[in-house]
Amino acid sequence: MKAKARTKVSDVASRAGVSVATVSRSFNNPDAVREDVRRRVMEAAQALGYSPNPAAKALRMQRTHIVGAVVPTLDYAIYAQMLNSFQAAMQASGYMVFMLAAGFDNTSLYEPVRQLVDRGAEGLLIVGKIEDPRLLKFLEDGRIPTVLTYSYLPDGPFPSIGFDNYAATRQLADFLVRLGHKHMVMISGRTRGNDRQQARVRAFREAAAEAGIAKTTHVIERPYSLLEGAAAMRTIYVEHPATTAVMCASDVLAFGVLSECKNLRLNVPKDLTVTGFDNQDFTALLDPPLTTVDVPALEMGRRSGEALLNVINTRRKIGSVRLETNLIVRASAAGVRADERR
Repeated sequence: MKAKARTKVSDVASRAGVSVATVSRSFNNPDAVREDVRRRVMEAAQALGYSPNPAAKALRMQRTHIVGAVVPTLDYAIYAQMLNSFQAAMQASGYMVFMLAAGFDNTSLYEPVRQLVDRGAEGLLIVGKIEDPRLLKFLEDGRIPTVLTYSYLPDGPFPSIGFDNYAATRQLADFLVRLGHKHMVMISGRTRGNDRQQARVRAFREAAAEAGIAKTTHVIERPYSLLEGAAAMRTIYVEHPATTAVMCASDVLAFGVLSECKNLRLNVPKDLTVTGFDNQDFTALLDPPLTTVDVPALEMGRRSGEALLNVINTRRKIGSVRLETNLIVRASAAGVRADERR
């Protein structure tokens, strides 16, 4: 007669509608799980006749000293700078960092983040606002230490260590308005599931509306790359020929715009003002040097690491921290020529 298969922790997780990690926490660290969730897990375990293997339990009780860092991409230098600083802070306390590039759309983070936790991540650093309801429930039910970065979100369920994307972009847009620009185009990154880009686009549109130039301003969405920046500039040249300023939501896009301006025989800033965002190292070396917004990537990474360690060690709710950005004015921006004013 075939022996009945032993009930596995994954069976309990499936019946209770939670992750394997949450089941493990319910047995091994019950104070780290919400009472209603823990009760659901225990009821599922009882119904299935599940009991933890003592040897496996002893192994699970050991701290993994692993955390996960969820970023949009590893190709973009500004994220690499932030991650290097974050990793240094975590390693100084004996933690290893697993990095996950999950794209810019935060509406579909649940599955990759769940896998990180199931593989032993004790805490998480996530870039931007969590837009996936399943992930939000997963993190809250399991009381998984989580810190958000690159956005300042003081009213959210998790502490954030970041900057105000709206305010930073608004400062730049208002600067261009003061220079006399009335025909402007913003090249943004993809906005779906991306609270940073949504805030930047909103700041640009509201600055234009308050200046009375909403009808002569436009937004073009493009993925972050040099080639996409160049392609967007060609579109602007054909479809919006009156444009006097192009405001890019990243330095990479702006680099592509500057390159295409040379191909189009446009002089920057005489014919066209171009700005970026992030103040990456190369921006001061471009021709002309790029006006941009300085983002405190290193400080953001270090302080995010300190915050996550705090949450892991104390299990207490901590406050969000707003970091400052700075407008860096260089030679790529200038006032509108007299013959272009209208």
